Amino acid sequence: MNKPIRKAVRTYLIEENNIVAIKHKEKESRNFYDIPGGKIEENELSFETSIREFKEETGMDIISQTYKGKVIVEYPNRIFDFDIYIVNEYKGKPEEFEENSSEWINIEELLTKSKIFPSIEVIKLLNQDNNINLKIDIDNNHKIIKIEKINFD
Repeated sequence: MNKPIRKAVRTYLIEENNIVAIKHKEKESRNFYDIPGGKIEENELSFETSIREFKEETGMDIISQTYKGKVIVEYPNRIFDFDIYIVNEYKGKPEEFEENSSEWINIEELLTKSKIFPSIEVIKLLNQDNNINLKIDIDNNHKIIKIEKINFD
């Protein structure tokens, strides 16, 4: 079976032991925590998507960011192909929206939440010095089955 592939971004803003996360308010994603990001639109570069989606989901402006690699997240019926960015410099503070709220949250606390998407788990594998290239297999309940490092070259 050919699974649909969605090309998207996730953008991590980390300061000390805290990160900006979003909490969904709608439908089946209600109360799930995630990392800001979204679908790469046609004729849009992934770094532009990162800046746009981060603003839409947090109200914050990215001044500078660094590309950190790729994470493939494979569910039983679909695949997400994420470009990963880390924010170096920003303006603003997390805001509340109709679809989601955004907040600074302690990373340890976030990792203990029961409703988190796999992009949250990636925090544990982010290294400021090296790029990240991972494939993560996920079940239908957003739980990680397997993580492997891969080479995309």
